[in-house]
Amino acid sequence: MAQSKKKGASKNKRVIEQYCSVCQETFDMKVVDEAENDEVLWLKCPGCEGYLPFMTAESGANADANNEEGNAQADEIEGIELAPEDIDRENAIEYQKSNEYNIDDIIYHRSWNDYGKVVAKEVLPGHRKTIVVHFVNQGKIRLLEGVT
Repeated sequence: MAQSKKKGASKNKRVIEQYCSVCQETFDMKVVDEAENDEVLWLKCPGCEGYLPFMTAESGANADANNEEGNAQADEIEGIELAPEDIDRENAIEYQKSNEYNIDDIIYHRSWNDYGKVVAKEVLPGHRKTIVVHFVNQGKIRLLEGVT
């Protein structure tokens, strides 16, 4: 799928065509934030209103080096089903992008009414942090972490 940039009158009106793994659709997403070094753009999905990182071409090599360990951890659980009985719902932490999480924490995502387990942590270009959560119903999803 080709990803294209459309230029607007200001940086807040720029949009990028991007696929949302939550909505499972492609949308024109508004650029809502940029890293100082222009390595990553943050897009807002008009469907689920979630935020997605968009890596610019010059950030590709750096992203590969920074995420090698996190991707290896996340790949270990690929194809593994997470059953509802595997989740300790009483000790689940409600997901908030401002919080920091540990691997094996149990997360409750209110918007999706779904529980999941943190299986990996990643650092994106621009010092943005994400967690990879394996949800019971949604599957493996990357979420922002530590956003102030």
